[in-house]
Amino acid sequence: MISTESLLTSPDAFGIVTASPAQRAACRILDGQPLCELARQTDVLELVGGPAALAALPRSAPTELVLLAAIRTAKTILACAAAVRMTQTVDVSRLGRGEVPRVSLVSLKLDLTAVPHRILLGTLQGSPVLSPLLLESTADTITVRHPSGRPVEIAIVAGSKAGAGLVARWCAGAVFDEAPRMNGASDAVVNLDDARAAVIGRLLLGAQILCIGSPWAPNGPIHDLVQEHWRRPSDRMVVLRGTGPMLNPQWWTPSRCARLQEQDPTAYQTDVLGEFADPESGLINPVALRTATRESPLELEPDPVARYTAAIDPSEGTASANPWSLIIVEHSPAPRTPTPGDPQPPPKRFRVALAREWRGSGPDRTLQEIATICRRYRISTAITDQYSGAAISDISARHGLKLFIDRWSAISKLEAFQNLATLVANAQLELSPDRQLRRDLLSVKRRTTQQGVTIVLPKTGDGRHADYAPALASALKHASDTSIADYIAALDLLRTELDGLGGGGLAW
Repeated sequence: MISTESLLTSPDAFGIVTASPAQRAACRILDGQPLCELARQTDVLELVGGPAALAALPRSAPTELVLLAAIRTAKTILACAAAVRMTQTVDVSRLGRGEVPRVSLVSLKLDLTAVPHRILLGTLQGSPVLSPLLLESTADTITVRHPSGRPVEIAIVAGSKAGAGLVARWCAGAVFDEAPRMNGASDAVVNLDDARAAVIGRLLLGAQILCIGSPWAPNGPIHDLVQEHWRRPSDRMVVLRGTGPMLNPQWWTPSRCARLQEQDPTAYQTDVLGEFADPESGLINPVALRTATRESPLELEPDPVARYTAAIDPSEGTASANPWSLIIVEHSPAPRTPTPGDPQPPPKRFRVALAREWRGSGPDRTLQEIATICRRYRISTAITDQYSGAAISDISARHGLKLFIDRWSAISKLEAFQNLATLVANAQLELSPDRQLRRDLLSVKRRTTQQGVTIVLPKTGDGRHADYAPALASALKHASDTSIADYIAALDLLRTELDGLGGGGLAW
């Protein structure tokens, strides 16, 4: 009889011939087949949740199975194999003439549906064993022949309002790919709760629901199911949890795991360990931050051969509000690769040359002082955000400092702060020993939600919003972007040449 395991691993089907014991065990549990020799594998024991859970596994195929797995563990291919198996094993004997049952393979977004469709159609067309099953295909459906001769559809659908895309047919099975990232009914119009409700009452005898994906935010329907059913399998529901090394040891080698853990602990937690992310966690590792901080001096003297980038985080305008902040970053070409036996470590790519703040002195006086400091470092153009940039540009220009207004978005803000965290983790940034700079960086949080990751700058009792952090993230972003850095350097050079012509009133 056709099985998910044979479809997944056969060279004549989906071809994962190196499938791990944990991957094979997941297939057998989904199909209700005995684990046999796999039951003695340590990884399989961890997959199901321990000896008690192993003993309680159902002897037949469960109605629903949730597989939480690390990334790069062939989840979508396993989902496709399960969908094909469902078309061949579901009971269609009670359907009327002309009724075509459907296996729905649900992706999170419309643009993601192309991947499983391409995998399914390519496998069915290219397999000498499976190609006789293929009857027809469209842009979003693939029709195959059931052993009874009746056609069964595999529909590749995106999440839709109230599961509307799932209610038109008898259900031969439903596979929700990347289910942990799907919202619940209370959180979104497009949600997993409604989608499951749309198919649960339409399941034919032998039909199943498979929810598969990598864990994400610690909320939502899949998180709730895991909390309720993990290590408590039943005929109705089984939850499996697999790490990267368990499911794909060829990719998730110890060195790769260690490297990701050092660079991004949150990604390591979700993408390798297969665990839900903390609701809110610090952006920067405190140990890495301490390692990146020089002992002295507090401020670096201008280096005539170095290049500098300045970024300003303006105040909201009152004496009690968050201060004006200035960060100046010294940057050099990418660090050289150390040679064996070389006693000298490669130089830092970026160094915080100066971190200063102002409170209650007013924008005109503050910008005059900032312009004076920037001239010491041969800087005539500073970065600021769109929220205050337009209001202070004229004031800044009067003091000889041009402002480059960087229009932040949620995505660009996240990218800038992730770049900051990566540079710290990779020892490519040297920080000033300024204590307030350290406190600001440690206070930045990364909040995980179903919609994605956001950066949180908490407000402290003294009115601060981690003010040095956005200025540093902005300076590093533009120092890292050679096109913008070269543009600003060209402006600085032009200003120097204009000043050299005399008559400081030249248009700038």
